[in-house]
Formats: sequence, C-alpha cells, structure tokens
Amino acid sequence: MKKIGIPSNNLVHANAHFGTNYVDYIQKNYIDGISGANALPIVFPIGDIKLAKAYIDSVDALLLAGGQDVSPVYFGEDPHINLHETDARRDAFEVALVIEALKQEKPILGICRGLQIINVTLGGTLYQDLGSQYDGLSVKHNQYPTKWHVPTHHIVLQRQSWLSDIFDEKSLVNSFHHQAVKRLADGLKLDAMSSDNVVEAFSDESRRIYAVQWHPEMLLMDNPDAQLLFDSFVAKIE
Repeated sequence: MKKIGIPSNNLVHANAHFGTNYVDYIQKNYIDGISGANALPIVFPIGDIKLAKAYIDSVDALLLAGGQDVSPVYFGEDPHINLHETDARRDAFEVALVIEALKQEKPILGICRGLQIINVTLGGTLYQDLGSQYDGLSVKHNQYPTKWHVPTHHIVLQRQSWLSDIFDEKSLVNSFHHQAVKRLADGLKLDAMSSDNVVEAFSDESRRIYAVQWHPEMLLMDNPDAQLLFDSFVAKIE
C-alpha cells in the first residue's frame, strides 16, 4: 500500500473547545480522499525543517493541504493590507518538505494553499489578495457561506494534462481562496483557469508535481466522482 504524507495544520489561538491546549490536525476529507484511493495517509505534525528528510523518507508521495495565507516573504514582497493570517512555522516546514520530495523524486499533490506553496517554493509569485490586486476579477473565488461541497464556478482546461480524463473542457468546482498564482514558476505547465483567467491547476509531469486551486476533498462529501482526482494522483506513484 502506497503511503502519502500530509503535513498538518495547527490551532495557534485559544478557542472555546480546546482553550490553550493547542493541537495539530488535518481535515478528515483529505484522509478520505487518500484512503479512497487505496493508499495510506500519514499525517506529519508541523515540526523543525531539519525533519523534512526523515518525513519524506517514510512515505511514497506528499499531499499539501489548504489553510492559512502563504507569507509574501517567500516571493519578496511586504504584506499587503488585505493579507490574512499567516503561519511562519507551517510555511517553512512545507517549503522544506517540497524541496525534499523533489530531491527524492517523489510525487507531490497540492490543494489550494498547497498549490500556492509549491509555486512559491519553485520561484513563482502570488496575488496576496485577488479582490484588490487582480484587475480582471469577475468570479467569486471564495464561495463562503455556500457549503464546502457545492460546486460554484467553472474551470476551463488549457491543454491535455492529468486532468483531461477527469474533467470536461469546462467543469464546475468549489472555491475558497483569496490568494492565487500571479507568476507561474519555471517548469510548471498551466492546466486549468477560471473563466476570469485565474490559475486553477498546474502540473509538471517530469517532476510529478500536480496541483489544483479548488477543494476536491470537500467535493467528495456530495460527489463520488471527486475521488477520481485522488485516484489519478496515487496512480502516479511508482
């Protein structure tokens, strides 16, 4: 059984349920997607970047999940006035994991924030806030309060890619983000865009890098076909 490493998120603020008993966690939906593809999910608690090699040694592939904004430090900018919360420890840990996974030639899947982390690790840049920085915006890219599992906007496939056997040329997906790819890192190929030309997916078959801006793990709650994306990724693992 193939093992997929999933770095965790963490609660860093006191809250009504846990108080100051801070916890690392990953949403159950990611676990369901990997398990549904007959692979074994292994959750990595956020840790020292020196642990990246040991973590990647222990798995066959890496999945990067959604979460906080990516710090603009990684693409040479100061924080925009509309930047949301960032997590320096999580950013550094995930960047180190991407670098190590590439060094070990192990496949990587990025979802939402995960797509953005891959792009900046490889030298790309982000819009820190689509609403105030992207002139062509005409689609609501954060569908809240609409439920997670409801598809709300279209993606348009840009070429034959790993997504071509899963999606029609124009398909509906869900959307929960306000950051997005601005400049795609060298070597990454554009696979899908929204109807207002925001990057929605990219890949690099030579390095087995795959990433989507939407949340297929949430679509799984109401659409069994969303499993096909996880199946396709696990099939890329040697």
